[in-house]
Amino acid sequence: MDLKGKIAIITGGSRGIGLALAKELAKEGMELILVAKEESGLKEAVGKLSGNGHVYFACDLAEIEEVKKLASRIKEKFDRIDVLVNGAGIGVYKPIEEVSYEDWKNSFSIGVDAPYFLTQELLPLLGKSELSLVINIGSGMGVIPAAGRSVYCSMKFALRGMTLSLAEEFKRTKPHFVLLTLGSVLTGFGPLSLAQKKEEALKGKAYLTPQWVSEKIIEIIKDGGKQTEYTFYPSDYKDEWEAVK
Repeated sequence: MDLKGKIAIITGGSRGIGLALAKELAKEGMELILVAKEESGLKEAVGKLSGNGHVYFACDLAEIEEVKKLASRIKEKFDRIDVLVNGAGIGVYKPIEEVSYEDWKNSFSIGVDAPYFLTQELLPLLGKSELSLVINIGSGMGVIPAAGRSVYCSMKFALRGMTLSLAEEFKRTKPHFVLLTLGSVLTGFGPLSLAQKKEEALKGKAYLTPQWVSEKIIEIIKDGGKQTEYTFYPSDYKDEWEAVK
C-alpha cells in the first residue's frame, strides 16, 4: 500500500519508538501529527522530519479533559485520519509498598484511558479512511507477569485486553485494531537508562531497536494490519522472564 498523502497521529511522538516511527513514516510521504506533553520536544521532533505538513499538539495525556481538547483540535484541522498510533507510555517499576495512588492513576490514565478515549473521539475521522488503523503499543509485560512491576504489568494487561476486545467489536467495520506486543527496546524508557541498556547490550543482552520496530510497524500498516496482535521479542526475552518466576 502506498502511504503517500496518508495522515497518521503518533502519541509519544517526540522521542523513542514514536520519533523513530515518525521519521520513517515521513519518508514514506505521510503527514504526521505528533502528540506529547512537552511542546519543546515536539517542536524539535517535527524539525527532524522530512517533507511538509507535519504538525504537533502538546497534551498532558494523564488528564482526560486535555485528551478531549486534543481530539477537538484535531477534528477542527483534519477531516480524515488514516492511522492512530497510541505510543505514549509511562513506566512505574516499584514494589507494592512504594506505589502511590498517583503512580497508579497516571499509569492507567496515560496507558489505558488516553488510548481508549482518544480513539472514541476520533472514530468519525477514522471512519472516513480506507486504511483506518489503530495501533496500540503494548508490551511483553502485558502477557508475562513480573515481580516488582505490578503497576506496569496491570496497565499493559489492561491495554492488551482493551485492544483485543475492540478488535472483536469492530471486526466487520472500521477501524481495524492492532496490538503490538514488544519485548525490551533500546530506548531510555524503563528502569534502565539508554546508556545502561547499551552497556547491557555489549555484555550480550538482546534488545529490539527503535529503527527495527519502526520498520515492522510500517510493514503492518502497508499490509493493512491483517493480524490483531503482532508479537516481537528479543531472542532471550521470554526465557529471561520465565527464569525469574
